[in-house]
Formats: sequence, C-alpha cells, structure tokens
Amino acid sequence: MAVAYVMEQGVTLNREGERLVVRKGSTTLHALHLFKLEQLVVMGNVSLTPPALTCLLDSGVDTVFMSLNGRYKGRLQSPLSKNITLRCDQFRRLGDSAFCLNAARSIVAGKINNLRTALQRLNRSRETLELDDHILELKQLGQKAVEAENLEILRGYEGRAAVRYFDGFARGFLAEGVTFARRVRRPPTDPVNALLSLGYTLLFNTVMAAVSLVGFDPYLGCLHTVDYGRPSLPLDLMEEWRPVIVDSLVLSVFNLKVITLEDFICTPPSLEEDAPDPLDPLADDEEETEKSQGKNPAALPVRLTDTGFRKFITQFERKMGEKVRFHLTDQHFSYRDCIREQVRHFARVVRGEEAVYRPVAWR
Repeated sequence: MAVAYVMEQGVTLNREGERLVVRKGSTTLHALHLFKLEQLVVMGNVSLTPPALTCLLDSGVDTVFMSLNGRYKGRLQSPLSKNITLRCDQFRRLGDSAFCLNAARSIVAGKINNLRTALQRLNRSRETLELDDHILELKQLGQKAVEAENLEILRGYEGRAAVRYFDGFARGFLAEGVTFARRVRRPPTDPVNALLSLGYTLLFNTVMAAVSLVGFDPYLGCLHTVDYGRPSLPLDLMEEWRPVIVDSLVLSVFNLKVITLEDFICTPPSLEEDAPDPLDPLADDEEETEKSQGKNPAALPVRLTDTGFRKFITQFERKMGEKVRFHLTDQHFSYRDCIREQVRHFARVVRGEEAVYRPVAWR
C-alpha cells in the first residue's frame, strides 16, 4: 500500500473508474490506483471533485489536507470506527488517574530512552562531541520519569530532557552553514527547525491514521492535556518515535547533503504561521523554557522550496518503509507497520489484555 502526496498547485483530482486522475487544465499529470492507495496527502491549492471525494470515502483512504508550508489542516475520513467497545474502555481507563499516570510514565521514559540512544549514536560516531554529560543526565531523567508522582512533574522531566537533548543534537550537523541553536516552532526560523516541524507533522499523520484505524477516539490521551481540538492520543503515541524517525532523518539528509541550504527560502510571516497550533506537542515546561530563551523578532520564517519539499517527502517515505525489528514480537516490519502494531499494543493495554505499555526501545 502506498502513500501519495499531491503538491502541484492548481490541479484537480477526478475519478475515472478505480483510479484518481490528477489533471491541470486539460493535461493529465498522474493516475493513482485506489487499490494501491493507503493515504493521500493533499497540499495547498488542490481541488477534489465530488466523485473523487466519494470514492476516497468508499475506499477508506485516509485523506490529509495540509498547507503548502506543511501545516496540518484536517483530514477526510470514513465513518468513525465501529469499535465502540474499545472507545468505551478508552474513556473508562483514561478517566482513571492512576492508569493515565502509569501509561504516561512509560511513554515519557521510552521517549527519553530514545533521546539518549540518539545522542549515544552521535557520541560514538565522533570523539569530539563530548556528549557524556548529556547522556548521563538523560539517563537520570528517564529513571525519574518512571517514578514521577504526577503528570505535572512528569511533563517537567520531559521538558528538561528535550532541552538537554536538543543541545546535544545541535552538535551533530556536519554540513557547512547548517546550524541549530534551539527548537523554534511557530514559525521555524532556520532550516533545521523547518525540517523538524515538517517531519513531526508527517509523523503525526501516520500515527493519527493508525489511531483511527484501530478504533480509538483521538482526542482523549494520557500525557498531553485534553483541550478543545487537540488530538491528544496520537500526540502521546508519537513521542517515542520522534528521535527514531524524524530527528535521525533530519541529521542524515543534511550530513549526506541530500538537502542543502539552497533548498530553503525565507518568507514573510503569515497569520497562519503565528496562530496557535493544536498539534503543537510542547509540554508546558518545555514551552516556558523556549519563551525564557527568547526569540529573534527580526528572524523571518524559513521553509523548503518546492524542490526541497519533494526531496524531503521522498526521504521520509523511504525511512517509513525501512524494515526494522519490532520489539514486542521480534518480527521485522516497516516503521509504518511498527507504529500500527504499537498502537494495537496500547489498545490491548487499555482493554486489560496486557498489563503495561511497553514503548519502543531504540538500540
């Protein structure tokens, strides 16, 4: 099954039999076979005809709408999963503060472990990075996360781990001119932040699709606070995958010069970029840290060119297709399938079929 991205501006998707045809005026650019299509990502000014929309709904193709700059807008989905028993269990178990805390501890501890592994890999690759203190502190924060007394304290550990991690992560870039001072989200003001933000949005799309497929209500999670319009559960379940998939990919595309500084442009700030983002995964302490560091008001938003965007999408999908060992079964799956299996594992924990949530452990 394939994921298709439609980025050409001004095109229309029409249905022709069991295909979606991408046209610009009278010119046919591409044809998408529905039986091969798992997810369709539509970016910017792209039109879908009513027959095309109906066909996507009938075929169960998860259809995601994003801005041209890569900001998530929404999705078109078939009727809500019929798995009402799972959602009943979800509301019952995630309404239990003790269950929520235990699950959130596992998620944060797993994330911090993977942040630590990422820095260990960097430290082994180059002797001059001097990341031993960062690695030790992340180990200590991971141990504290397992014993956190409440969610507020737990989010504090997560926030401190993120600050320490990104300080070490910044030392991993080899390409000339590529620098990273700190995580800046709204809007990204340098190429590294631009790729991180886009990568996290693409990762969110994958996790959200898995959460919906399994039958969860995406708006009720255990780690991220419940807020109007915030899909807390996929934000929870994507945490452990951030360093494994997105951060490692961003390092590699710059260091291997797959993407260069020429693939980015500065753009005037827009209302869309300054608006609050319901998908912003910041924990409260992490956001306060970012605010305390201050932002450069003169810095312009940075985004990928069309060519750079296509390069990164290609690399992201290649990464998602890599086969790796899934920690719960020792079977080899693609990263996309591992994410689905991990969401199914969380469902079994919610149902009480398994005792504890076991986050993915990056080696």
